[in-house]
Amino acid sequence: MSWITSLHKRTLPSRSDDANAKSVDSSGKRIAVLVLGDIGRSPRMQYHALSLASAGHYVDLIGYAGTRPMEDVILAERIALRHVQVPELLLSAPRSLFILTAPLKAIYQTLLLIWVLLFFIARPDCILVQNPPAIPTLFVARVSAWITGARLIIDWHNYGYTLLGMKLGPTHPIVCAAKCFERFFGRHAYAHLCVTDAMAVDLKDNWNISGKLVVLHDKAPRHFRHLDSSEIHKASNIGNDPQLAELAQSSALGLADCHVDKQQGCKSLLTCRGADGTVTMHPNRPMLVVSSTSWTADEDFSILLHALEIYDCAYSSAQKGESKLPSLVMVITGKGPLREHYETKIAQLRLRAVRIVTAWLTAEDYPLLLGSADLGISLHTSSSGLDLPMKVVDMLGCGTPVCAYRFSSIGELVTESNGLVFDSAEELAGQLQVSLCWHQYRCRCLCNRCRYNDLAEKERSKSAFASRPPHKVHLCQFQCLMDYYCALRVVGSRHFAAKHAQRDLLATA
Repeated sequence: MSWITSLHKRTLPSRSDDANAKSVDSSGKRIAVLVLGDIGRSPRMQYHALSLASAGHYVDLIGYAGTRPMEDVILAERIALRHVQVPELLLSAPRSLFILTAPLKAIYQTLLLIWVLLFFIARPDCILVQNPPAIPTLFVARVSAWITGARLIIDWHNYGYTLLGMKLGPTHPIVCAAKCFERFFGRHAYAHLCVTDAMAVDLKDNWNISGKLVVLHDKAPRHFRHLDSSEIHKASNIGNDPQLAELAQSSALGLADCHVDKQQGCKSLLTCRGADGTVTMHPNRPMLVVSSTSWTADEDFSILLHALEIYDCAYSSAQKGESKLPSLVMVITGKGPLREHYETKIAQLRLRAVRIVTAWLTAEDYPLLLGSADLGISLHTSSSGLDLPMKVVDMLGCGTPVCAYRFSSIGELVTESNGLVFDSAEELAGQLQVSLCWHQYRCRCLCNRCRYNDLAEKERSKSAFASRPPHKVHLCQFQCLMDYYCALRVVGSRHFAAKHAQRDLLATA
């Protein structure tokens, strides 16, 4: 029986978590926020918890331990972190045993979550549940809401059965059963929150849902912003990742045309400090491109790797002509099952002008990287075609233009005013050439104190590309990118944050 006691201690939440919920009084509602995943890797649900706490309510944030949550969440007096855990035996089972272990895992999670919601935490007035995963969270949340009399709110990030379909195939019997489960238990709730307009339309037309339907677009928090040269200089040593530490030593990159001007006091990869102490962007620096990922099957990074190979070849060809391309540093952040697979592929590449770095950043360091970047890339391909990648929201919040893989609802976020969309590696490579070559020209103009909104300068730059435009990139798109950079310089990046402000969640309750 000792192993049962040990398992009980490891998997149930600790009463010590109540230390986060201090000074509890009679005012404010109790909200249970259910995330059947790593809390630290669920930014939207953390933002919900912070919004509810700031409105004077008490939040039990239930989910897995793992990645450290945001400091604001940890320090919030009205948020109690309730970490639950599934036995490692069920998590580490080989994929070939998925059909056997998945039901056992679902049964265990059901019993554990029912215990937490009904017996462990204080009786909630409202249960906010993230979907996916749908199994067993929708069933548990609905049953718990019925027993306690709490209002149920479902936050639809995507459809769980479509993610399962990527693993087993869309016509697999288990996927069909999961779809029926999700439709039945997800149909009825007090309110439904959706990440896109397209998802709201689909739920209304095809799911016949009951309850309030609210579209709640993601928005980057205030600390996601564009950094100036002095802030980029200070942030050059962000993170404890060894590959990022190597980036701080620009001479170690081995990139073509990436030189360190010691007379100018260059101290980082991107910036240099002059004799008077003024920090500017180095005129011969490489362009910094960023992508973030969970390293899962819904993002095909072979597209990016092939595009970087094409860019590297274009760089070599351009060196022989008058128009030169900048060297490039590609930083890919995130954790996930396919990281080692792609790192092996990256190690096999032989690139002259491109350096690829894979790293993991904390929630505090991640916005510093995005705020320093020249361009962001998203390879997110929605399993349902109805969700939007949070990474793009964060990039645009930092004023960083984005090249995003095309799918049906991406137009709600990426438009001609803030980025480009692509369908292939060739198209992405062309967009890299356009945006980075223009950005390099912009940086040199700023170093020489040129007025960047000068129409004559724009026309000269545009005509230089008109003679040989890259693959499938139109001049109107190039003009939009130029206007975006100019406006970013004039009015700042916050103007280009996601256009929909996050509404108070309590308005639905």
